[in-house]
Amino acid sequence: MYWALLAGIGACTNAGYYIVNKKFLRTIDPDILAASGFLCSAALLLGISVGNGIPPLGPLFFPAVCITAAINILATLLTFRALSSTDISLAIPMISFTPIFLVGTAALILHEAPSALGIAGIVTIVAGSYVLNTAAEHTRITDPFRAMIGHPGVLAMLVVAFLYAVAINFDKMGVQNSDPVFGAGITMLLIGLAFVPIALYRRARNRQKISQVTAGNPAARSVLLVPFRLKEAALAGILIAILITLEAITINTAYTEQIAPYVITIKRMSIILIVLYGTLVFHETGLVRRLSGAGIMVLGVILILLFP
Repeated sequence: MYWALLAGIGACTNAGYYIVNKKFLRTIDPDILAASGFLCSAALLLGISVGNGIPPLGPLFFPAVCITAAINILATLLTFRALSSTDISLAIPMISFTPIFLVGTAALILHEAPSALGIAGIVTIVAGSYVLNTAAEHTRITDPFRAMIGHPGVLAMLVVAFLYAVAINFDKMGVQNSDPVFGAGITMLLIGLAFVPIALYRRARNRQKISQVTAGNPAARSVLLVPFRLKEAALAGILIAILITLEAITINTAYTEQIAPYVITIKRMSIILIVLYGTLVFHETGLVRRLSGAGIMVLGVILILLFP
């Protein structure tokens, strides 16, 4: 069960990743935050890899890292925008659907499949999501699912859950064709480099829009344009890099010992920490309901773990 311990550590660092991003999104542009976090992560991971010795690369390494990087760029764009507008304890638990999607994608791409009893765990995760989205004003059994679809931030995170279910297979493929560190480092480098032009383009476009709106009023222009805080962005990047590096090493190592759907189900236990943090620190409402829903989701994870 060494893989489960590694996945548990990955769950804790994954929770920290979302919490730190939620905090810095208050003052840092999402694209700049993404570029800083992923580039610092790449530097740390590749530095470790160089120290340990760059591994021999398999024939599927570069296709795998390119595909997962492209998918993760889109997923990160959606995630940061969801976190900017939605309670963290409501948005992030939606990625608990990743194991559901992963059962199908892992079977197709990696030829990995869970046991029949593992399906019961998946059903439990769906039940937890139902409870999570139940509110006092709901009168019909379908109301929570309507709320899911009707909330842009929550719906975006459901899309992210599916994107991760595809990308995870290529993450593992990258590990199989290198090692748990080097593949992650190259992936983070590609994602970080992609966000540099995205950040520059969006910032230039915002400047242009603000200039048009505040023509003849330079004072208003300086207030509306979010300043670029280099020190704060660097600090955020370093913190995120530490968390991503720990998560990448533990999760990728776990991939070498167990099938991807089981590793990810344990990793998704991070939702309990995220929900608890969101309600206590950010003072988001619905503590009992959200913890109950998240707890049921975790029971589904445990069920899958006990009956692999």
